Amino acid sequence: MAAKSKDTKMIIGAKEISRGVKSGAIKKVIVAKNCPKSATAKLGNVKIDVFEGDQTQLGTKLGKPFPVAMVGFSDIYAELK
Repeated sequence: MAAKSKDTKMIIGAKEISRGVKSGAIKKVIVAKNCPKSATAKLGNVKIDVFEGDQTQLGTKLGKPFPVAMVGFSDIYAELK
């Protein structure tokens, strides 16, 4: 994962991301293409990008040994590399 700012924080987990969106800490969310629509519907007014891979591929991209449905960032310019 790479981000433009060193201050960019990455959050994994639907509940944590939902709390972060409500508090204003999360500015951008990247979701796997097979992420349940019910999970993204709860995110409200935040920039959502769709990762072209599934949850397993997103987890691997983030360096995690487990599937990741969505990841939130504190910086709207954050991106996966």
